[in-house]
Amino acid sequence: MRVLVLCGGESAERIVSLASGDAVASWLAQAGHEVMKYDPEQPGRLHSSDEPLAPEAIGLAAPPPIGRRGFDPSVVLALLDAIDTAKPDLVFPILHGGYGENGTLQALLDWVNMPYAGSGSLASGLAMNKEWSRAAFRAAGVPITEGFVVPERQSDVVGLVRKRIESSFGYPAVIKPLWGGSTIGLSKVHSPSDVEAAVRAVEALADRVLVEAHFTGREIAATVVADEAYPLVEIRPKEGFYDYSNKYTSGRTDYLAPAPLGRSETDAIQRAAVTAFRCLGCSGFARVDFLLGEGGRFVCLEVNTLPGMTQSSLVPKAARAKGEEPPRLMQRIIDCVRLHGA
Repeated sequence: MRVLVLCGGESAERIVSLASGDAVASWLAQAGHEVMKYDPEQPGRLHSSDEPLAPEAIGLAAPPPIGRRGFDPSVVLALLDAIDTAKPDLVFPILHGGYGENGTLQALLDWVNMPYAGSGSLASGLAMNKEWSRAAFRAAGVPITEGFVVPERQSDVVGLVRKRIESSFGYPAVIKPLWGGSTIGLSKVHSPSDVEAAVRAVEALADRVLVEAHFTGREIAATVVADEAYPLVEIRPKEGFYDYSNKYTSGRTDYLAPAPLGRSETDAIQRAAVTAFRCLGCSGFARVDFLLGEGGRFVCLEVNTLPGMTQSSLVPKAARAKGEEPPRLMQRIIDCVRLHGA
Protein backbone atom coordinates (compact mmCIF):
# COMPACT_ATOMS: atom_id res chain seq x y z
CA MET A 1 0.00 0.00 0.00
CA ARG A 2 1.19 3.54 -0.80
CA VAL A 3 1.01 5.78 2.26
CA LEU A 4 1.66 9.52 2.42
CA VAL A 5 2.66 10.69 5.92
CA LEU A 6 1.86 14.35 6.62
CA CYS A 7 4.02 15.94 9.31
CA GLY A 8 5.48 19.28 10.35
CA GLY A 9 2.81 21.91 9.78
CA GLU A 10 2.48 25.42 11.17
CA SER A 11 1.74 24.97 14.87
CA ALA A 12 4.06 25.35 17.85
CA GLU A 13 4.21 21.52 17.89
CA ARG A 14 5.88 21.48 14.47
CA ILE A 15 9.22 19.99 15.55
CA VAL A 16 7.55 17.20 17.50
CA SER A 17 5.37 16.47 14.48
CA LEU A 18 8.43 16.14 12.24
CA ALA A 19 9.94 13.65 14.71
CA SER A 20 6.63 11.76 14.78
CA GLY A 21 6.56 11.74 10.98
CA ASP A 22 10.05 10.28 10.78
CA ALA A 23 9.11 7.49 13.20
CA VAL A 24 5.72 6.72 11.67
CA ALA A 25 7.16 6.57 8.16
CA SER A 26 9.92 4.23 9.28
CA TRP A 27 7.48 1.92 11.07
CA LEU A 28 5.06 1.87 8.13
CA ALA A 29 7.95 0.95 5.83
CA GLN A 30 8.94 -1.85 8.22
CA ALA A 31 5.33 -3.06 8.02
CA GLY A 32 5.80 -3.48 4.28
CA HIS A 33 4.26 -0.29 2.90
CA GLU A 34 5.60 2.14 0.32
CA VAL A 35 5.88 5.42 2.21
CA MET A 36 6.55 9.06 1.44
CA LYS A 37 6.49 12.12 3.72
CA TYR A 38 5.27 15.65 3.13
CA ASP A 39 5.39 18.85 5.21
CA PRO A 40 2.59 21.21 4.09
CA GLU A 41 4.67 24.22 5.17
CA GLN A 42 7.46 23.22 2.76
CA PRO A 43 5.42 23.09 -0.46
CA GLY A 44 6.42 20.95 -3.39
CA ARG A 45 8.88 18.55 -1.71
CA LEU A 46 8.05 14.89 -1.21
CA HIS A 47 10.47 12.96 0.99
CA SER A 48 11.32 9.28 1.19
CA SER A 49 10.52 7.31 4.34
CA ASP A 50 14.17 7.22 5.43
CA GLU A 51 14.97 10.91 4.84
CA PRO A 52 15.06 12.57 8.28
CA LEU A 53 13.03 15.76 8.63
CA ALA A 54 13.32 16.42 12.37
CA PRO A 55 16.41 17.91 14.02
CA GLU A 56 18.46 15.55 16.18
CA ALA A 57 17.19 17.23 19.37
CA ILE A 58 13.62 18.49 19.73
CA GLY A 59 14.76 21.19 22.16
CA LEU A 60 13.94 22.50 25.60
CA ALA A 61 11.23 24.91 24.51
CA ALA A 62 8.62 24.89 21.77
CA PRO A 63 9.46 26.98 18.72
CA PRO A 64 7.03 29.72 17.68
CA PRO A 65 4.41 28.73 15.11
CA ILE A 66 5.53 29.41 11.54
CA GLY A 67 2.07 29.56 10.00
CA ARG A 68 0.25 32.54 8.63
CA ARG A 69 -2.56 32.53 11.20
CA GLY A 70 -5.12 32.05 8.49
CA PHE A 71 -6.14 30.23 5.36
CA ASP A 72 -3.48 30.19 2.65
CA PRO A 73 -4.62 28.85 -0.73
CA SER A 74 -1.03 28.14 -1.80
CA VAL A 75 -0.54 25.67 1.08
CA VAL A 76 -3.78 23.88 0.23
CA LEU A 77 -3.06 23.76 -3.50
CA ALA A 78 0.48 22.46 -2.89
CA LEU A 79 -0.87 19.76 -0.57
CA LEU A 80 -3.38 18.64 -3.18
CA ASP A 81 -0.62 18.62 -5.79
CA ALA A 82 1.52 16.46 -3.49
CA ILE A 83 -1.34 14.01 -3.06
CA ASP A 84 -1.88 13.95 -6.83
CA THR A 85 1.83 13.33 -7.41
CA ALA A 86 2.28 10.68 -4.71
CA LYS A 87 -1.03 8.97 -5.54
CA PRO A 88 -1.30 7.33 -2.10
CA ASP A 89 -3.88 4.74 -1.16
CA LEU A 90 -4.24 6.60 2.12
CA VAL A 91 -2.84 9.55 4.02
CA PHE A 92 -1.45 9.20 7.54
CA PRO A 93 -1.64 12.64 9.19
CA ILE A 94 0.60 13.14 12.21
CA LEU A 95 0.37 16.93 12.30
CA HIS A 96 0.10 17.90 15.96
CA GLY A 97 -2.07 20.91 16.68
CA GLY A 98 -3.21 23.62 14.28
CA TYR A 99 -5.02 22.79 11.05
CA GLY A 100 -3.60 19.26 11.11
CA GLU A 101 -5.42 18.17 14.26
CA ASN A 102 -8.41 20.51 14.56
CA GLY A 103 -10.42 18.88 11.77
CA THR A 104 -9.53 21.31 8.98
CA LEU A 105 -7.18 18.91 7.19
CA GLN A 106 -9.56 16.01 7.72
CA ALA A 107 -12.42 17.97 6.14
CA LEU A 108 -10.24 18.74 3.11
CA LEU A 109 -9.32 15.06 2.72
CA ASP A 110 -13.00 14.13 3.03
CA TRP A 111 -13.83 16.64 0.30
CA VAL A 112 -11.38 15.07 -2.16
CA ASN A 113 -12.38 11.53 -1.13
CA MET A 114 -8.92 10.63 0.19
CA PRO A 115 -8.87 7.98 2.95
CA TYR A 116 -6.81 8.85 6.02
CA ALA A 117 -5.79 7.37 9.34
CA GLY A 118 -7.22 8.63 12.60
CA SER A 119 -10.35 10.52 13.57
CA GLY A 120 -12.61 12.44 11.23
CA SER A 121 -13.11 16.18 11.06
CA LEU A 122 -15.89 16.46 13.65
CA ALA A 123 -14.18 14.30 16.27
CA SER A 124 -10.89 16.09 15.67
CA GLY A 125 -12.50 19.49 16.18
CA LEU A 126 -14.34 18.38 19.32
CA ALA A 127 -11.18 16.95 20.85
CA MET A 128 -9.04 20.00 20.09
CA ASN A 129 -11.55 22.44 21.59
CA LYS A 130 -11.35 21.64 25.29
CA GLU A 131 -14.57 23.54 26.03
CA TRP A 132 -16.52 21.23 23.72
CA SER A 133 -14.71 18.05 24.75
CA ARG A 134 -15.16 18.83 28.46
CA ALA A 135 -18.90 19.21 27.85
CA ALA A 136 -18.99 15.86 26.03
CA PHE A 137 -17.02 14.15 28.83
CA ARG A 138 -19.36 15.54 31.47
CA ALA A 139 -22.41 14.30 29.55
CA ALA A 140 -20.86 10.84 29.14
CA GLY A 141 -19.91 10.54 32.82
CA VAL A 142 -16.15 10.91 32.33
CA PRO A 143 -14.85 12.85 35.37
CA ILE A 144 -13.20 16.24 34.76
CA THR A 145 -11.92 19.11 36.89
CA GLU A 146 -13.86 22.29 37.54
CA GLY A 147 -13.02 25.00 35.05
CA PHE A 148 -14.14 27.80 32.77
CA VAL A 149 -13.28 29.35 29.41
CA VAL A 150 -12.83 33.09 29.09
CA PRO A 151 -15.47 34.46 26.67
CA GLU A 152 -14.30 35.86 23.36
CA ARG A 153 -13.78 39.61 23.06
CA GLN A 154 -13.37 39.97 26.82
CA SER A 155 -11.77 43.36 27.52
CA ASP A 156 -10.11 42.55 30.86
CA VAL A 157 -9.08 38.90 30.65
CA VAL A 158 -6.63 39.09 33.55
CA GLY A 159 -9.15 40.70 35.87
CA LEU A 160 -11.88 38.24 34.93
CA VAL A 161 -9.62 35.23 35.46
CA ARG A 162 -8.58 36.47 38.91
CA LYS A 163 -12.17 37.06 39.98
CA ARG A 164 -13.43 33.72 38.67
CA ILE A 165 -10.62 31.73 40.30
CA GLU A 166 -11.20 33.43 43.65
CA SER A 167 -14.98 32.97 43.51
CA SER A 168 -14.93 29.34 42.38
CA PHE A 169 -12.11 26.91 43.20
CA GLY A 170 -9.26 29.13 44.40
CA TYR A 171 -5.52 28.75 44.01
CA PRO A 172 -3.53 26.96 42.77
CA ALA A 173 -5.10 26.80 39.32
CA VAL A 174 -4.01 25.85 35.81
CA ILE A 175 -4.18 28.29 32.88
CA LYS A 176 -3.74 26.90 29.39
CA PRO A 177 -4.74 27.34 25.74
CA LEU A 178 -8.19 26.19 24.72
CA TRP A 179 -6.89 24.55 21.52
CA GLY A 180 -3.21 23.89 22.21
CA GLY A 181 -1.23 20.76 23.03
CA SER A 182 2.16 19.50 24.25
CA THR A 183 1.61 21.66 27.39
CA ILE A 184 2.73 24.67 25.31
CA GLY A 185 1.44 27.83 26.97
CA LEU A 186 0.35 25.96 30.11
CA SER A 187 1.06 27.56 33.51
CA LYS A 188 0.30 26.73 37.12
CA VAL A 189 -0.67 29.85 39.04
CA HIS A 190 -0.41 30.02 42.83
CA SER A 191 -1.59 33.58 43.46
CA PRO A 192 -3.28 36.52 41.69
CA SER A 193 0.14 37.94 40.86
CA ASP A 194 0.90 34.90 38.64
CA VAL A 195 -2.20 35.28 36.48
CA GLU A 196 -1.12 38.01 34.07
CA ALA A 197 2.01 36.21 32.84
CA ALA A 198 0.03 32.98 32.40
CA VAL A 199 -2.72 34.72 30.42
CA ARG A 200 -0.18 36.48 28.20
CA ALA A 201 1.51 33.14 27.46
CA VAL A 202 -1.79 31.85 26.05
CA GLU A 203 -2.52 35.05 24.16
CA ALA A 204 0.93 34.86 22.53
CA LEU A 205 -0.31 31.68 20.84
CA ALA A 206 -3.39 33.52 19.54
CA ASP A 207 -5.55 31.15 21.55
CA ARG A 208 -8.36 31.52 24.07
CA VAL A 209 -7.84 31.01 27.80
CA LEU A 210 -9.01 27.89 29.65
CA VAL A 211 -8.73 27.87 33.45
CA GLU A 212 -9.02 24.67 35.48
CA ALA A 213 -8.88 23.83 39.16
CA HIS A 214 -5.56 22.27 40.08
CA PHE A 215 -5.83 18.51 40.67
CA THR A 216 -2.99 16.74 42.44
CA GLY A 217 -2.38 13.28 41.07
CA ARG A 218 -0.25 10.84 39.16
CA GLU A 219 -0.08 11.41 35.41
CA ILE A 220 -1.55 8.51 33.47
CA ALA A 221 -1.74 8.12 29.69
CA ALA A 222 -4.29 5.76 28.17
CA THR A 223 -3.90 4.69 24.54
CA VAL A 224 -6.99 3.58 22.63
CA VAL A 225 -6.65 1.79 19.29
CA ALA A 226 -9.69 0.52 17.40
CA ASP A 227 -11.86 0.96 20.54
CA GLU A 228 -9.44 -1.15 22.60
CA ALA A 229 -7.65 0.27 25.66
CA TYR A 230 -3.94 -0.51 25.73
CA PRO A 231 -1.85 -0.85 28.91
CA LEU A 232 -1.67 2.42 30.85
CA VAL A 233 1.56 4.40 31.08
CA GLU A 234 2.48 6.36 34.21
CA ILE A 235 4.55 9.51 33.67
CA ARG A 236 6.92 10.57 36.45
CA PRO A 237 8.89 13.76 35.76
CA LYS A 238 12.01 13.95 37.90
CA GLU A 239 11.40 17.65 38.53
CA GLY A 240 8.34 19.86 38.12
CA PHE A 241 5.44 18.72 35.96
CA TYR A 242 5.24 17.10 32.54
CA ASP A 243 5.97 20.23 30.50
CA TYR A 244 7.52 20.53 27.04
CA SER A 245 11.13 20.16 28.20
CA ASN A 246 10.35 17.17 30.44
CA LYS A 247 8.46 15.52 27.59
CA TYR A 248 11.10 15.86 24.94
CA THR A 249 14.44 15.89 26.81
CA SER A 250 15.94 12.47 27.40
CA GLY A 251 16.42 11.52 31.05
CA ARG A 252 14.08 14.10 32.56
CA THR A 253 11.11 11.77 32.98
CA ASP A 254 10.57 8.16 33.99
CA TYR A 255 7.87 6.11 32.27
CA LEU A 256 6.27 3.02 33.79
CA ALA A 257 4.51 0.76 31.32
CA PRO A 258 2.29 -0.82 32.34
CA ALA A 259 1.49 1.67 35.09
CA PRO A 260 1.81 0.13 38.59
CA LEU A 261 -1.86 0.43 39.52
CA GLY A 262 -4.36 -1.92 41.07
CA ARG A 263 -6.71 -3.85 38.83
CA SER A 264 -9.74 -1.76 39.78
CA GLU A 265 -7.96 1.55 39.12
CA THR A 266 -6.60 0.28 35.80
CA ASP A 267 -10.00 -0.98 34.67
CA ALA A 268 -11.76 2.24 35.67
CA ILE A 269 -9.33 4.47 33.79
CA GLN A 270 -9.32 2.23 30.72
CA ARG A 271 -13.14 2.23 30.65
CA ALA A 272 -13.17 6.02 30.97
CA ALA A 273 -10.62 6.30 28.15
CA VAL A 274 -12.75 4.23 25.79
CA THR A 275 -15.85 6.21 26.81
CA ALA A 276 -14.05 9.51 26.11
CA PHE A 277 -12.84 8.15 22.75
CA ARG A 278 -16.33 7.07 21.76
CA CYS A 279 -18.26 10.09 23.04
CA LEU A 280 -16.23 12.38 20.78
CA GLY A 281 -16.69 10.01 17.85
CA CYS A 282 -12.98 9.20 17.52
CA SER A 283 -11.69 6.44 15.29
CA GLY A 284 -8.41 4.68 14.62
CA PHE A 285 -6.29 5.73 17.57
CA ALA A 286 -5.96 8.38 20.27
CA ARG A 287 -4.31 9.04 23.61
CA VAL A 288 -6.44 10.02 26.59
CA ASP A 289 -4.68 11.82 29.45
CA PHE A 290 -5.66 11.47 33.10
CA LEU A 291 -4.62 12.50 36.59
CA LEU A 292 -5.09 9.89 39.31
CA GLY A 293 -5.49 11.19 42.86
CA GLU A 294 -5.86 9.58 46.25
CA GLY A 295 -8.58 7.03 46.87
CA GLY A 296 -8.77 6.09 43.21
CA ARG A 297 -10.35 9.41 42.16
CA PHE A 298 -9.25 10.51 38.70
CA VAL A 299 -10.00 13.20 36.14
CA CYS A 300 -9.69 13.26 32.36
CA LEU A 301 -7.65 16.12 30.95
CA GLU A 302 -8.05 15.69 27.21
CA VAL A 303 -8.13 13.40 24.19
CA ASN A 304 -5.30 13.71 21.67
CA THR A 305 -6.52 12.50 18.29
CA LEU A 306 -3.03 12.73 16.75
CA PRO A 307 -0.75 12.04 19.71
CA GLY A 308 3.02 12.10 19.63
CA MET A 309 4.53 9.18 17.75
CA THR A 310 8.22 9.81 18.25
CA GLN A 311 10.56 6.96 19.16
CA SER A 312 10.04 7.85 22.85
CA SER A 313 6.34 8.78 22.80
CA LEU A 314 3.66 7.34 25.05
CA VAL A 315 1.57 5.48 22.47
CA PRO A 316 4.48 3.30 21.25
CA LYS A 317 5.38 2.63 24.91
CA ALA A 318 1.83 1.41 25.55
CA ALA A 319 1.97 -0.80 22.46
CA ARG A 320 5.26 -2.34 23.54
CA ALA A 321 3.80 -3.00 27.00
CA LYS A 322 1.05 -4.91 25.20
CA GLY A 323 3.67 -6.92 23.30
CA GLU A 324 3.01 -5.06 20.06
CA GLU A 325 5.95 -3.50 18.26
CA PRO A 326 5.37 -0.14 16.49
CA PRO A 327 5.15 -1.57 12.93
CA ARG A 328 2.29 -3.80 14.08
CA LEU A 329 0.69 -0.79 15.82
CA MET A 330 0.83 1.15 12.54
CA GLN A 331 -0.83 -1.73 10.74
CA ARG A 332 -3.64 -1.88 13.30
CA ILE A 333 -4.24 1.85 12.87
CA ILE A 334 -4.44 1.76 9.09
CA ASP A 335 -6.57 -1.37 9.19
CA CYS A 336 -9.26 0.90 10.69
CA VAL A 337 -9.36 3.01 7.51
CA ARG A 338 -12.03 2.32 4.91
CA LEU A 339 -10.36 2.50 1.51
CA HIS A 340 -12.06 3.36 -1.77
CA GLY A 341 -14.05 0.35 -2.92
CA ALA A 342 -13.62 -1.48 0.38
